[in-house]
Amino acid sequence: MIPLKFLFKFLCLLLAGFAWQAAQAAPLYKWRDSAGRITYSSLPPPPGLKAEQLKDASQPDAEAIRQAEVRAKKAQELAREMEAARRAQEADDARRRALQPPAPIVIEKPVYVPQPIYYPPVRHPPRRHPPDRPPRDRPPHDRSR
Repeated sequence: MIPLKFLFKFLCLLLAGFAWQAAQAAPLYKWRDSAGRITYSSLPPPPGLKAEQLKDASQPDAEAIRQAEVRAKKAQELAREMEAARRAQEADDARRRALQPPAPIVIEKPVYVPQPIYYPPVRHPPRRHPPDRPPRDRPPHDRSR
């Protein structure tokens, strides 16, 4: 939202601009040309055309100025009240959101998570001599040969 100070300064400048323009405005003329079109201009019409000079708006009297100032003050006070109410509402909403538990996370599409592969230990059976070969006569610890 626009800060109130900025809004007030802008309105003051805008009103001053309108007052300056009205003070510097040239008289307005209205006339109808040969094609039937109505023309408004600050320059006088060409010779031979009947023109009507429009009157400027009269300056406001002291009472009208006072009433405008009262309306402006009421509007400023109303804007302050509305801003305070908005801030209070935002604080209340933030408090409510803080008290609510977080929404659950819903996964619509399954996500692949690689898992480590478990390989059980390999146990080899004890070695047996083949049946066609006789076992050795020597014990395995004898290495004299």
